[in-house]
Amino acid sequence: MRAPPPERRSESFGESFGEWRERGAVALALVVIALAVTLSGVLGRIDHLVFDFGQRLGTGLAADGVVIVAIDEESLARIGRWPWSRAVHARALQTICAADPAVVGFDVAFSEPASEKAADVELAAAVAACRRVVLPLVIETAHVGGQVLESPPLPELAAAAAGLGRVGVRLGDDGIARTVDLREGVGAANWPLFAAELLRVGYGRAAAPTLATTSLGEAHQLVREDERRIAFAGPPGSIPRISFAQVLDGNVPRTTFAGKTVLIGATAVGLGDFLPTPVSARAQPMPGVEVQGNVFLSLRDGRLNRPLPLWVSAFGCVVLALLPLLWLPRLMPLAGLAASLAWFLLLVGASALQSTWLLVFLAPSGAIVAGLMAFPLWSWHRLEATRRHLDQELRQLAKHVGAHGAASPEELQRMGFEQRMAAVQAAQRRVQLLETQRNEALAFISHDLRSPLASAVQRLESKPVCDSEELLPSLHRALAMAQDFLHTARAEALEPARMSELDLVSLLEQAADEVYPLAARRGHQVLRVLPEEPVWIRGDFAALERSAINLLQNALNYAPEGDVIRLELDTSGISGVVRGQVRFSVTNTGPAFPAEVEQRLFQRYQRGEGGEGGAGQAQGAGLGLHFVRTVAGKHGGAAAVECVDGLVCFSVSLPATALVMTRG
Repeated sequence: MRAPPPERRSESFGESFGEWRERGAVALALVVIALAVTLSGVLGRIDHLVFDFGQRLGTGLAADGVVIVAIDEESLARIGRWPWSRAVHARALQTICAADPAVVGFDVAFSEPASEKAADVELAAAVAACRRVVLPLVIETAHVGGQVLESPPLPELAAAAAGLGRVGVRLGDDGIARTVDLREGVGAANWPLFAAELLRVGYGRAAAPTLATTSLGEAHQLVREDERRIAFAGPPGSIPRISFAQVLDGNVPRTTFAGKTVLIGATAVGLGDFLPTPVSARAQPMPGVEVQGNVFLSLRDGRLNRPLPLWVSAFGCVVLALLPLLWLPRLMPLAGLAASLAWFLLLVGASALQSTWLLVFLAPSGAIVAGLMAFPLWSWHRLEATRRHLDQELRQLAKHVGAHGAASPEELQRMGFEQRMAAVQAAQRRVQLLETQRNEALAFISHDLRSPLASAVQRLESKPVCDSEELLPSLHRALAMAQDFLHTARAEALEPARMSELDLVSLLEQAADEVYPLAARRGHQVLRVLPEEPVWIRGDFAALERSAINLLQNALNYAPEGDVIRLELDTSGISGVVRGQVRFSVTNTGPAFPAEVEQRLFQRYQRGEGGEGGAGQAQGAGLGLHFVRTVAGKHGGAAAVECVDGLVCFSVSLPATALVMTRG
């Protein structure tokens, strides 16, 4: 196999290197985006929204075995204003414990002594008698000074309780309650989670081991360990509720509490113990006691989600960000867009459900943003590859076609994408035109030009000694055809950029002088109706002169003997500077053309029939009038023919925008 030329090999290597460099740039950009978003946490709201979306889809958490004794509006209306006497809580606790629950948890703070000391003693006795009561410990920030304080129950209540647990939950930066810490405390993480104490007391289950040993901080510093995300059983009201007032009445069936976890807490709106959650948001906040119920269910069923370390999330987001590069290079743009949208939806859906499936939470914001950017970045890569291809094609077309005005490398850098496409399309049209011209040239040479030459050769072969008069007509005809063909080829190659200013009057005078000998031989007179002053236009002198000569020769060939050929330049369309049209025409006597003849007179290889008194023989290739129309079109004008009152008028009109007239 023949090796490609060194130039081509270098171009291929450069193209391949450039492509891989841009692919690497896309991959690097995706990695940077994923890492920047993940490590900075600037789009943490996306992580929250994805987690919340997964919670709304469902966590598989069953709200069985838990019942809430609700301090609701009905209870406040019947028992009286809050706070109630602790003797009321004692009576309710006695009723509940009589039904043999697994554990009872109070989500009510008893950190301050009651006005009636006897009520505190009565409640402490009821707690001790039940032997399965967990009381809350509240960690809060003081209104004055901002000091973090621990507020345990009263000492007598704490001593009577089977366990103490912290009831606080952590609010995200968006104010949504979705996170708890298994241990927390001021100065040291001493206190277990309220839900963990419920499990220990009621079910004998030790709290889940923490990831770190109990850490120490400053004396008034809040210390947290082992962050987890809560799984929710559903929107507010998903956990069954019994009114506190019904419990006091004693009309609640024993089976309501038997063997279950009973949580006592406020659900009345006026008490203000409500939190926005992923399944309720701000429009319908969830009572704090129900949030504690969901924490308990999550811990009991092993559904608490463990947030992954930051470096794990970063690594996972990088891997997910690079996955689109596996299929984007193999797909067309539309299919790539569809695949990218599908990947984005899959990524969001999988990220939302990971907390349900895997019980871990990888912060997906970096991967999601990178997934959104993958298709635009890859499209940029493809556009760059297309740009290189266009530039290469332009250089190759300019090299092989020899197009005038081909853009330099510096100009290519300044050209826009659309300009490059337009340049390639223009070059391709030129190639197609050249291909058409080549085919026409081959057809012309093989048929039209071959016929007179073959005739001359045949005469020479039949008569070794041949009179030149017999050969000259065929040779003259072949020469005329060749000249017409060359003139037409040059006309089709005209470019406005190579035109210059010229005097149209002088040009027409020169054309008339050129045909004067022919007119004299045939007994014709050429009448020149031209302005005395110059008329300046922008054009190609040789092409326009040849157009005028072709029109004059056409008139001389077909006009009756002794006819006057009128060459006229009409500047009536000119007013001042650059306005109207300029039109030169050649008029002779002759019969009118049929409409179908007029339509094809300016087409390639069309010859007219000899008129009365004219030469009667068309010696050319039928390209003379086609040449005139081509030249007029290259100058932005048009060629036309009119037959009026026995006169035939061929004319060329040039646009006024290329015209300036000066008067001497």
